Amino acid sequence: MCWYSAEHAAQTREAEAGQRLVIRKVHGASWAVQETDLQKPRPTPVCLLDGTRVLFRVPEGEQNGSNTFPESEAVFRMLSKPKHDVFQFSCGREMDVNTLPANLVFDVLEIPGKEELSALLKHEYTEQEVSEPISKRESLLERILTFF
Repeated sequence: MCWYSAEHAAQTREAEAGQRLVIRKVHGASWAVQETDLQKPRPTPVCLLDGTRVLFRVPEGEQNGSNTFPESEAVFRMLSKPKHDVFQFSCGREMDVNTLPANLVFDVLEIPGKEELSALLKHEYTEQEVSEPISKRESLLERILTFF
């Protein structure tokens, strides 16, 4: 998702808390894209930061008999050796992003470093003062390059 799309896409978007994304197969790799980009010939991939929590939306007909997802909530991880992306479930199971089925829908619950936005979405937000001003944030590509 993020390793491949960062290297092969002309541009990428950064995931946002509360966003609904869909898996799309592009050149044999799985990309997360916005629902509006699903049918476009050249979708813009949405990259998740390492540690992003997501909630998979398993289709109703598959919920009872499917063993695909041990649970619906997972944490996205960008592994560096070897480079690949996985979702980790609390039961310890990992799923390589490229094994995810096309058209699988998931919601972004929480993004590391942006927990205050995620808390608003979860209705658990309480007024807190921000201890440090928001400075210029690194782009997703800059964060990925720190792995090298």
